[in-house]
Amino acid sequence: MKKLFILSALICVGVLFSASAKEKADYKYEYQEATVSYRNVQIYKILDHNDAYIVMYAKGHRDVGTVTIPKKWYTSSMRSDSKLTFRPLPKGMNPYMTVLNRDGSFERVILTLPVSRASAIWGVADSTVKIDDADKDTLDIKY
Repeated sequence: MKKLFILSALICVGVLFSASAKEKADYKYEYQEATVSYRNVQIYKILDHNDAYIVMYAKGHRDVGTVTIPKKWYTSSMRSDSKLTFRPLPKGMNPYMTVLNRDGSFERVILTLPVSRASAIWGVADSTVKIDDADKDTLDIKY
């Protein structure tokens, strides 16, 4: 009796599933290339300056790259036009920087860092040093 009940239940489920399934012709499979790409790089040190953040990151396998990120890019609200965003660093991970590009041009940078400024990753840049590109609108980074 149990076998008959289980068998009839499976048949009912199969009939319901096949009746609700769409025909294969209804689905269109088209290749669509993504317009957004990203690249993550490990951060070795980030220096806080009056006008910008100076980020030292892993470039290639042995080199260290440096890039400046203007502070004016950051807005405290999560607006979509903000070019700089900070994320808290999860436990067990190294600090990293994510650079987002849309259609091949820079869109935004996300810094994933320890929340505490007492962390060894944070430093303070000499305030007398003038940063020439603290007014830039795009991020030119070499990987």
